[in-house]
Amino acid sequence: MTVPTEGLIRTSKTAHPRHYLLAPSEPTPNGRLHLGHIAGPFLRLDMLSRFLRMRGDLPLIITGSDVYEPYMTFKAVAEGRSEAEIAAEYDALIAEDLSAVDIGVDQFINPCEDPWRKVFEEEVDACVRRLRHRGAVVEQRERVPYSRSAARYIVGPWLTGGCPDCGSRVSSYFCETCGGHFRPENLLEPQGPDGAGPLEWREISSLFLRVAEPEPLRRRMAEMRVPPRFQEAVERFLAREGGTVRLSAPQQWGVALEGGVPGVPRTLFSYAGIFMFARLMGAVHGEMSGTGVNAFDPGSGVTTVTSFGIDNVIPTMVCIVGTALRHGDMKGYDRVLVNDFYQLEGEKFSTSRGHVIWSADIARAPRISADAVRYFLAGTRLEEGPESMEPRSFVEVNNTRLAGRLTSLVRAASAVSADVLPEPMGQDRLARLEELLRRQEAALDGLVIATADAVAAFDLWWRETPGEWGSASQAYWWLKGVAVLAFPIMPRLGRRLWESLGGTGEPRLAAFLEPTRPRASGGPGGFEPITLGDLVSVLPVSSRHVPA
Repeated sequence: MTVPTEGLIRTSKTAHPRHYLLAPSEPTPNGRLHLGHIAGPFLRLDMLSRFLRMRGDLPLIITGSDVYEPYMTFKAVAEGRSEAEIAAEYDALIAEDLSAVDIGVDQFINPCEDPWRKVFEEEVDACVRRLRHRGAVVEQRERVPYSRSAARYIVGPWLTGGCPDCGSRVSSYFCETCGGHFRPENLLEPQGPDGAGPLEWREISSLFLRVAEPEPLRRRMAEMRVPPRFQEAVERFLAREGGTVRLSAPQQWGVALEGGVPGVPRTLFSYAGIFMFARLMGAVHGEMSGTGVNAFDPGSGVTTVTSFGIDNVIPTMVCIVGTALRHGDMKGYDRVLVNDFYQLEGEKFSTSRGHVIWSADIARAPRISADAVRYFLAGTRLEEGPESMEPRSFVEVNNTRLAGRLTSLVRAASAVSADVLPEPMGQDRLARLEELLRRQEAALDGLVIATADAVAAFDLWWRETPGEWGSASQAYWWLKGVAVLAFPIMPRLGRRLWESLGGTGEPRLAAFLEPTRPRASGGPGGFEPITLGDLVSVLPVSSRHVPA
């Protein structure tokens, strides 16, 4: 069999490295990260980043805190602390949650803290000035509820009601069921919190952004393969709002915008603020990567990718993609990756109800491997619809696939190949590995990320083994194939195998064909069998598996 000339391993030494900015949606720093957060934006971009590095490219993952989200003030009022204090606490916990499952972040930006506060405010000012010049900033009158007893406008998480698009119960400015966004006056049967007293509807003047015309935005969404249901949600929103999206909100916490009147605060609305935050990330990428240009500059040569849940479709597609088209000097994201919600035992993860599994808790539980957690989550197809974390399924996958057959195969191959310098890899096996790497590339480095397809490519390789190893070289190259195909999914296994085979650092395709002498001792280890009881300590009391 002839090895394809376009194979990734063969071309890795001569391919020109490409720059990528990978931007998972910014978490609100009012709580930790659970598996619902990890399974979507963070895992898929981490898997992409690892595959790109292994291929020889130059990705950077940059994100930060959605610190000016109104839920920050909601929590601050409830706890009697400042928003900045809460953000600092949870930024540290978010970093722990990401690290526990080996999610790499190259730069995490908190825009309310130095050194980021000043540069973010400067970016906001510059963007608003340019958008005003382009005729994209407009003032509009709107009706907003006010509570005299609370001495605040009842907006954001303080206001609840029915979604005007689908009727679901909602709070704040968006619906987690259908992805719709709306003004306070659009809510069905709006209600304030207990103690707010009767709501007094006041007419105020707010700033809105007039984004791209419908047809250019429609074409751009189609080019990026945004699912039709989300395209429809965007078009429905813009039709109701006359092609505009909120730029300011009547709340105290945030970056102040010009033009307010006494008694009516006017600060940057957090969803519009993600446009300015994206430009800040682009500038940071230019500094960190050495390109010296903003990643969103036309002709930057940087592939920009963002990943987010369905509740962020409107903010991303309207506030970033639509506003970039209006901005005139920004290319916007090249790829947008939308995932549905990951559930727990058939119900939405809910911090308020405590129906969660915190990522750091499960990854650090005795006998449970962070690699096993990642492998299980990566097997979902959240790009197609919601899926659910089922504890029994996790135990079965861990025990039958990972702690069972894979671990026994890896240990047997390691014993056969130990301390033997291998012969060159056979052409048939190299061709098969190249084919599976191409499958992983198609699954991860495209307009849609399908992590389950990347897992399937890995599974095909490790399951294709003889009954007994014919030679040390045969076992060596199989193990090395396991290392590279596993690395995006299970980085600890991939790196452990690579180093036990005599390599250094992370697996690299450019170094794959160089024979190295495996270590004589200190093998790659493996996965441990677990029971449902091992999970009980990390499951919420709402789980049907936790004794009453």
